[in-house]
Amino acid sequence: MDIGDTDTIMCDKCAAYADAASITADDNYATGNELLEAAPSTGCKPTLRQFNVRLQTALAAEEQLALTGDVKALGEWQLSRCVPLDRLDELSWQTTVRLQSCRQIEYRYFVYVEDAAGNKQIRRWETHFKPRLLLPCPEQQCNSPVDAFGIANPLENTQSQVHRGWLNHEAIVQLKFNGEKMFQVHDIETFDPQHVQLKIVPVEQSSGLHVEYSKQLYGRSQLQLQPQFGVPYTKGDIVIFHITLPLEQMMLQHFRLECYSLDHQLLGSATLNAAQLTGSEGLLQLHIKSAQRPDETLARLRLPYVLVQPYQYSPLDFKTTYAHYWPRSWPNLDVGHRGNGKSYIAEAPQERENTIASFLSAHAHHADMVELDVHLTADGIPVIYHDFGLRTAPPGKQIEKPDQLEYVLIKDINYELLKRLRIFSVINGKVFEYPAHNAEPRTEHRIFPRLVEVLQQLPKSLGIDVEIKWPQRRQGGGSEAEQTIDKNFFADRVLHEVIRYGCGRPLIFSSFDADMCTMLRFKQNIFPVMFLTQGETKKWQPFSDLRTRNFMAAVNNAQAFELAGTAPHAEDFLGENAAQMLQQARDQGQIAVIWGDDCNSKERVQYFTQIGATATCYDRSDLYMPEAKQRAFFNSSALLAEFEGQCRI
Repeated sequence: MDIGDTDTIMCDKCAAYADAASITADDNYATGNELLEAAPSTGCKPTLRQFNVRLQTALAAEEQLALTGDVKALGEWQLSRCVPLDRLDELSWQTTVRLQSCRQIEYRYFVYVEDAAGNKQIRRWETHFKPRLLLPCPEQQCNSPVDAFGIANPLENTQSQVHRGWLNHEAIVQLKFNGEKMFQVHDIETFDPQHVQLKIVPVEQSSGLHVEYSKQLYGRSQLQLQPQFGVPYTKGDIVIFHITLPLEQMMLQHFRLECYSLDHQLLGSATLNAAQLTGSEGLLQLHIKSAQRPDETLARLRLPYVLVQPYQYSPLDFKTTYAHYWPRSWPNLDVGHRGNGKSYIAEAPQERENTIASFLSAHAHHADMVELDVHLTADGIPVIYHDFGLRTAPPGKQIEKPDQLEYVLIKDINYELLKRLRIFSVINGKVFEYPAHNAEPRTEHRIFPRLVEVLQQLPKSLGIDVEIKWPQRRQGGGSEAEQTIDKNFFADRVLHEVIRYGCGRPLIFSSFDADMCTMLRFKQNIFPVMFLTQGETKKWQPFSDLRTRNFMAAVNNAQAFELAGTAPHAEDFLGENAAQMLQQARDQGQIAVIWGDDCNSKERVQYFTQIGATATCYDRSDLYMPEAKQRAFFNSSALLAEFEGQCRI
């Protein structure tokens, strides 16, 4: 029996009013209702408390408003046990709940829809760092103020804080117009992909099915409903169709991609169904058929997709969120790149990169955070290492030249084998061997530490940037590396360990893969996510995803999917307009953590601070840390106390 069926006194959508004394006890909660647990001597009696809230804009026809809070009668932050409100008029909602009059109660409002199976989808929720407070009141003297949705404390802040929810019983499919040469056209006179409008139309309509899009332009990239005759598209545009649908509908749902001319004439269409989505990501081959001559193919379209599934382990709740928690009062932070810096180079630091020893070295030199790189082994273990693979050789084999080495990918190796492998690097044409994990007697110096070990052994006062490694396709063809692990599985395995062992400290996710960032954003509501980009660089070949090509494209993508911000490459900020670019990101409420070799000097660390970087990620905290810095910023019990709300277990 759902405890919410017995202890919540709410509108007729959830339960009828009941007398507190008649509420049935639940085995999991002693009496099953905190109303019965108040000591009579305190004079604390159950009292009907009214909740009134007014919206700034009306809800869609299928949307409902609900509240949840930190007591059983309000569902204890659980989606399934929420308290729906009644609609009084277009903007006003209300409900009444029997609560202890002497208790201070925390609560939040959220907007939801129900699918055909009765499962709730969170459309939007109040994301203030601290929930609303319902103060104690004398019996029969409890007033009922009118709350403003999204504004928890109008005396302190009149800016609305509302964000999209996380996935529970639904999935997201994104169809991505984010590359070059996506269309192969048979007759440019009949179908011109430079001047077309695109629309995704569900063939079957069902509750909980919702189609939106983002056309990524500065300040206007938010997800929104499609225009009647589609979204204008031309080569170089970034348009992402964002489809939310119930899990039960996944294999049954069909869609039609409609292509209109600029004067709103239907040119042609292509059909697709969710069953074609054979993995977490892939490439659909669509044939756009003429609207006038259905047997004629106007164009072929190579359409990338990503499928985001709900986080598969423990359910999350409305208690709090740190997904956008980065107060502007914080100083520019110093982030240790791979700990105390790259080590497979000439003049490397004493500690090998991405080891616990390297992270602790950065911490000892007052780094506020460290950046680390996470891969998944063949047996699903998240491990810390930078490259997608490693150079190795059989035991006992004498190695003199680089071509004698073998290259193996981490995703193809079980963790126990990985710990035994010999490790080599090639520096200026010379081969160097390093101790294997099992050959290193000093535990903290061992290569390939598990993510869980790092989370458990690093002090809470050292923040962590968890970079998820996922190979990118290059503009000129090919990929950084092969990847055969399912992307949802990868994300869930890392999230499971971070949620369980990484709470209670400053922690942020990042990835060069825009879709991995989208997954991390919509699978969970606890930690912030940054989009890592290499930008406009002369050092590496560009990636094929247009969202990675420059800083503003990254800012637009972060706005579209409500990321905390970006981690751009330092090379983008060596020109005269660097400070202006960073200001543009701040104007969208985003952080920007700058990284790269161009950060590696005391002068450059100072420069990036001066132009307004949120944080600077660089090698060698022992060499380049500002001399005046006496301690790490998070080395404060008061600051760390703010992160205790992350912990759910």
